Amino acid sequence: MSITDQLSSCFAPVSVQGGDPATLTRIYEPDCNLAVWQRPLPAGVADYVQRLLQAGSRVSVRELVPAEAVAGELAGQLPDLPGREALAADVQQLAEMFACLFDLPRVGVRLASLQTAMCPRFHVDRLPCRLVCTYSGPGTHWLNQEQRNQLLAQGGREPEQWQQLAVGEVALMKGDGWEGEEGQGLWHRSPPVPTGYRRLFLSMDFAD
Repeated sequence: MSITDQLSSCFAPVSVQGGDPATLTRIYEPDCNLAVWQRPLPAGVADYVQRLLQAGSRVSVRELVPAEAVAGELAGQLPDLPGREALAADVQQLAEMFACLFDLPRVGVRLASLQTAMCPRFHVDRLPCRLVCTYSGPGTHWLNQEQRNQLLAQGGREPEQWQQLAVGEVALMKGDGWEGEEGQGLWHRSPPVPTGYRRLFLSMDFAD
């Protein structure tokens, strides 16, 4: 039996995707390491993001707050352009969903405009679960089972093919810290950002 066959027989993660936000609850299913709510960006949010890009404005927000306080925190830190409230409300909605799903009193929120890849190599997070959403620019790269097995069989050499989240999609990525499913976290990486462009990226984590 080849190394890839051995890996396949002992590890069978699956991803689920759908147009209903309830798709995110399927992250609790055994062996599901990625749940994706496939949605377009709300019109008001898309307009604000476009204005940010045109103005060359930078965003750097990192907060650990109750989910219901997210919009207020963002309103005071985001550039004052038409549509700011729409983006703040969208992030708060996602924070409330994340907090409700995992019974969290507070949520770690990071919203930033990026010109380089934060984590350019495929890796697994050492935490239970993370929410990600790309508001502009290339989406997160991730590996399905076959691609993950190829990476491990090749000693960690970056695979030639991968999957990619689309702008606006909301994803829950299981990490290796998920109790009872250690070693089944999603392999993923930050995508390259084109020269002269900024990627607006949101992530949410459990509060420490």
